[in-house]
Amino acid sequence: MPYIRPFHETAGSCISYFVCCPGSHVSVVIDPSKDVAQYLAAARAEECRITHVIDTHIHADHVSGARKLVEALRDDSQLCMAQGADTMFDFEPLRQGDEVGIGEARLKVVATPGHTKESISLLYTDTKRAPEPWGVFTGDCLFVGDVGRLDLDGHGTLKEAYQSLGKLLDLPDYVEVYPAHYAGSDCASNRMLSFKTTSTIGYERRFNKMLQAADLRGFEGLVRENEVSVPLAWREIKQYNRGRLESIVGVR
Repeated sequence: MPYIRPFHETAGSCISYFVCCPGSHVSVVIDPSKDVAQYLAAARAEECRITHVIDTHIHADHVSGARKLVEALRDDSQLCMAQGADTMFDFEPLRQGDEVGIGEARLKVVATPGHTKESISLLYTDTKRAPEPWGVFTGDCLFVGDVGRLDLDGHGTLKEAYQSLGKLLDLPDYVEVYPAHYAGSDCASNRMLSFKTTSTIGYERRFNKMLQAADLRGFEGLVRENEVSVPLAWREIKQYNRGRLESIVGVR
């Protein structure tokens, strides 16, 4: 039966995910950190192949391990990002509604721009249990107790972020939320990000302060109320994650 295994990184308060279907001997890694050995070890333990490595967006707060992991897999995996992501390397483009199969599970792409122009979320369905989504990997769009800040490059907009959150809030209450960060991250819009690493759409709809605005103007007021600090070396990190820098030293 398919399962989700999170990996928590203290540096950057990051969460990556190993999604595996042991019966089919396949798995997918979402938003990997630069410590790729942990995903390779998880795949070996399950005797499964990592078929896809997915970054939900171009990260600005930490070094992505996506390219490094795909290189370690030696052409046995596809590197995936949203169509239109501004990179210097090739990747398999993901579009709204595309699906990635993981044996008896599947991931369905939902375009959720705002934090960055190319941000996506991934609906998770375990077809062994039901034909409806069980969870959603929200990247930096929706966190537990907070939402993603606007793109540091200035490409994401408040309207896009507001509309993207609306897409997620249209999901049933029981859908579980798997974000890319927990408390301590600079990617949140305010300082309300929880140390709890999972939630549900219903709980966030009811208790996430950032989701209580009645309209776009009210949402803007919440976003501007108490913005967090800018991540250190974010320009260099983002350029590296785009493939425009060959190496980066001294950052997480």
